[in-house]
Amino acid sequence: MNKRSLAFVCGILLAAQGAHAAQQAVQQEALELGKAAAARFTLHRDGAPDVRYVISQPAHKAPLVLFVQGSGCTPPFVGLGTPNRYSTVFNFIPLAQRGDYAVMVVDKPHQPDAPPPSQPGVATACPAAFNAWFSYDTWLDSLRSALRHALALPWVDGSRVLVFGVSEGAVMAAGLARALPEVTHVALIGGTGTSQLFDFTANAYRARDREGSGDDDTLARLRDIDATVDAINADPRSSVKFAWGHTYLRWSTFFAQAPGENLVQSKARVWLASGMRDDSVPVLSTEVAYARLRALGRDVTFRRVPRAGHGLMAEGGSMADVQKEYDAIMAWFDRR
Repeated sequence: MNKRSLAFVCGILLAAQGAHAAQQAVQQEALELGKAAAARFTLHRDGAPDVRYVISQPAHKAPLVLFVQGSGCTPPFVGLGTPNRYSTVFNFIPLAQRGDYAVMVVDKPHQPDAPPPSQPGVATACPAAFNAWFSYDTWLDSLRSALRHALALPWVDGSRVLVFGVSEGAVMAAGLARALPEVTHVALIGGTGTSQLFDFTANAYRARDREGSGDDDTLARLRDIDATVDAINADPRSSVKFAWGHTYLRWSTFFAQAPGENLVQSKARVWLASGMRDDSVPVLSTEVAYARLRALGRDVTFRRVPRAGHGLMAEGGSMADVQKEYDAIMAWFDRR
């Protein structure tokens, strides 16, 4: 065999090996979510945790809706492949069963298979591998990889993409809208508009008004916040030191984000929804983002829910009221 023929054969072998490697890089499993067909994809990555996500598979090409869950390591699905399966992401399965959208959610790498035995939304009982990995930047990278992969699926209409973030997920939704121009719509539920550090400060003042305490008590709360932030800034990469239920690594990377400014840098249409009595993320924080977007003439809607807390549940209300808020978002998405 001459050198030219040998080079040609080697080229074929290398191409075949490359194609095989590409096939091995993505794993697909068929799922059923009640009446909805779905798939779970695992994107294998060298030097980084795998990216895994679940997406519904409607019978026709459909717009994409990505749900981004809140803080902590509670998995978005529990018991997949068993008769006792359920989703912890509100409205995911009903929306998938409608068949009008390709609905997806991404696992946080190293999350456990079942909710941890601790208060939801905190990371103190999460696996050590989860806490060692989790930060704003690494989570954004996983979400971006999953979304880009989903946009190439044959049943996904990439011309209309809604990222639907709740609480911590709202911070990520704003970041995705900035990072990916493919995001056409973004909905933030109970999301900060400035920085989560501002939320702590604002809540210190709100405690004064709620409790009728004096300025000295407020100053003491603010000094405690400053002392904790000083400790975080002194060791910002630590995944074993905790404050307010999360690692220093998590706080240092999230404190650096201003979702309102990320939305300004995006091209997406924006829907904001906040409970007016939210004790976690003060509605005034979201008002900052709304005012900034309004001043720039952006397409933004703000739904202020009276007597409601962080999850949009009004005092004395029901989950049906929350469902109405989610339905309003989907109607808004359908109109555009």
